[in-house]
Amino acid sequence: MVVIAVDKYNEIVKFIRNFRGLMIDCERELQKTFPEFSEYPIVLSSIISREVQTQLKTTYYHIQAQSSTILQQYESEIAENPNDDSILLNKSIDVKFSPVGLARLLLTEKYKGSKTKGDISNMVKSPYLIPDMALAANVRKCLFNDSYDGPLTDLIRRFIGEEYEIRLKEMAKKVGLVFHDEGDLRRTGYDKTPDLKLVVPCLYRGIPIHWIESKALFGDVSNHEKYVREQLSCYQNRFGAGIVIYWMGYIESLDRDENIFVRDSFPDPSELTLLKV
Repeated sequence: MVVIAVDKYNEIVKFIRNFRGLMIDCERELQKTFPEFSEYPIVLSSIISREVQTQLKTTYYHIQAQSSTILQQYESEIAENPNDDSILLNKSIDVKFSPVGLARLLLTEKYKGSKTKGDISNMVKSPYLIPDMALAANVRKCLFNDSYDGPLTDLIRRFIGEEYEIRLKEMAKKVGLVFHDEGDLRRTGYDKTPDLKLVVPCLYRGIPIHWIESKALFGDVSNHEKYVREQLSCYQNRFGAGIVIYWMGYIESLDRDENIFVRDSFPDPSELTLLKV
């Protein structure tokens, strides 16, 4: 079980927020500082990912407002050191912003009026498309040193989410559950659909379970409340009680609804009672 006490979680978050440097290095330092999670490095990685996304949302417009000034500073420094491909990466550390996020903002500023949003997105994905070779080298350096934002990270995050959905289906089949997945439900006209909707409910802790949702991330208070508000309460109202699995663990203070069970793993077969029809 990876259920983190509130005090310990707050220590981890404080460490991340006070860290000066790349999040790749922060992850290594976290593992040294909190050795009790050495067996679960993906838990710390998931917490960092959540903090990075939160920080991006809260500081985006502030950094965007400075993008013209930061671009001028970059161009001044690259003029003095035309072969330095770490200038933009170091700028991201100085302003405490995602390297890929900063690269995207500066590309938008530099090519304002001449490149579309789609062009900028393609430049971030493939820096060789950037006409300015020095800037292309700097963006490439940002791309390969940002493990929590950008097209590569988005791709990895999607693959991980799909992998855990596949695991969930395999585990459900193994214990004998019969279910419809998201694709089945959407084809029948449902808009908001859980990962698994049980055809025949099973009993978990004496409660009939109708659905199971997979979340390949760490469950903190903020994202859990968002999921309850936007997804889980809809499933509960429409289908009945269900289970949400935060595969990367969760904070112990999550609000528990008597009809939404929170777990960090698939229930053991001994915890489930299959109903015979």
